[in-house]
Amino acid sequence: MKHKQIMVILSVAIVSFLGTVDMSIVNTALPQISKDLNVPMNQAEWISSAYLILICMSLILFGKLGDQLSKSRIFQLGTLVFTISSLVCGLSTNLIVLLVARCLQGLGASMTMATNLGIITESVPFDKRGKALGINTTIGQLGYIAGPAVAGIILSFASWNWIFLFNVPIGIAAFIFGEFVYQKPNKAKPRAKLNLDYRGFITLAAAIGLFFVTIFIGQEIGFHNLGVISAFIITAILVIAFIRIELKVAEPILDLSLFKNPGFTISIIALMFMYIIIYFNNVLLPFYIQDSLKFSPANTGFIMSILPVVNVFTAYLGGVLCDKYGAVKMSFRASIIFVIAEVIFALVRPSWPLAILLFGFVIFSTANGLFQNNPMVMENARKDQQGVAGSVLALSRNIGFTVGLSLSTSLLYTGMSIKANRTITTYPFGHDDWFIFGMHFTYLIAAIIMLLVVVMLVWLMHHRKKIAK
Repeated sequence: MKHKQIMVILSVAIVSFLGTVDMSIVNTALPQISKDLNVPMNQAEWISSAYLILICMSLILFGKLGDQLSKSRIFQLGTLVFTISSLVCGLSTNLIVLLVARCLQGLGASMTMATNLGIITESVPFDKRGKALGINTTIGQLGYIAGPAVAGIILSFASWNWIFLFNVPIGIAAFIFGEFVYQKPNKAKPRAKLNLDYRGFITLAAAIGLFFVTIFIGQEIGFHNLGVISAFIITAILVIAFIRIELKVAEPILDLSLFKNPGFTISIIALMFMYIIIYFNNVLLPFYIQDSLKFSPANTGFIMSILPVVNVFTAYLGGVLCDKYGAVKMSFRASIIFVIAEVIFALVRPSWPLAILLFGFVIFSTANGLFQNNPMVMENARKDQQGVAGSVLALSRNIGFTVGLSLSTSLLYTGMSIKANRTITTYPFGHDDWFIFGMHFTYLIAAIIMLLVVVMLVWLMHHRKKIAK
C-alpha cells in the first residue's frame, strides 16, 4: 500500500478505537460515577446505554449523508462532536448534563462509525481492501476489549472524569491528522443536492431506539412483562411501517435494494450472529474462570487478555488472506473454526487442565481474526452505497452485541434452572455444577448458531459459482 493510503487507514483507526473504547470503558467506572453523583446504579447505567442507543439510532442517517455529501467531511465533523462532548462529559457535575453529553458523544461516534469503512474502501485498491479493513477491525476490536483495562488504569490514580477527558487530546490530534490525509472535495464539482427521507429516518430511528430501550429494561424487569412484550410489538409495527415508506419514496434513507443482493444480506446476518456469540464470552468466561476455577480477579483479567492478544495477530493475517482467497471463503473457514471453539467451551470442565481452556481461547480468537465480515459486506455494495452499507454493518454489529448480552444471560439462566429444577437468575454459589451445566447449554446453542452461519456461507459460495457460470 502507498504511504498516503496507510495514513488514511491509521487516521480512521485512531478514531475507531476511541468510539469503541467508549462503549466499554464507562461500565467499569459506573460504580464510582454513581457514588460521586449520588444517583442510584440503575440510573447511572443509562450513561452507558444512552451512548449505544444514540449511535444505533443515527447510523443510517449519517451513512446516507456520507454518500450524498462527503464521507470524510461527516467523519471529521463526527470527530469534532465526539471530542467536544467528551470534554463536556469530563467536566460534568450532575447526571443530566452527563447524559446529554453522552448522547452528543454517541452522535459523534455514529458519524465516524457510519463513514469509516467507506473512507477506507474509497482510498484503497480492491486487492488491498482486506488488509486495510483488517487493520481497522483489529484496532476497533481492541477498543471494545481494552476499555475495562484503560478505565482500571485511569481510576487507579485519577477521578472518573478522566475516562472522558483522555479522549480530548487524542481526538484533537486525530482531527488535525485527518485534515492533512483525507481527500478534499473537488470545489469545481457541483455541490450534491441534499435529499433526505425524513419520514423513513424518524420511523427507523424510533424503531431502533425502542428496541434497545426495551432490551435494556427487559433485562431489569424480565421479558415476560406485558409492557416489554407490547414494546416489542410496537417495534415490529414501526419496522413494517418503515419498509412500506422506503418502498414508496424516490430517495429512501436505506436503499432496500441492497438486501436483494444475497451476498450483502447473508454477510450482514452472518456478522450479526458472530457478534452475538462473541458477547457470550464477555458474560460467561469471567464467571467460569473466577467463580468455578477459583482464580483471583487479577488472574482472571490476565487469562482473558489472551483473547485480544491473539486477535491482534490473526485479524491482520485474516485481512492478508482475504486479499488472496476472498472474503467469503475466509469467513466460511473461520465459521468452522468458530464451531470448534464453541464445542470446546461446551465441553470444558473445571477438572480439565487449564491448557484446554486456553487452547479454546486461541481457537476462538483465530476464528474471530479470520472472519472477514467488513470486506464481505462492503464488496457487495455499489460505490454510491458504501456509506449506507457501512452504517448497516455497524448497526448489525451493535445489535449483535446487545442481543448477545441478553441472549447469553437468558440461556445461562435457563440452563441453570433446568439443572436445579427451579428458577435461577444469579451465580449459584455452592452449586458450581449448575453453572457449568448452564454454560455448556449456552455454548451448545452458540455452536448451533455458528453452524447456521456455515450453512449460509456454503449456500452463498454455491450461488456465486452458479452466477459465474
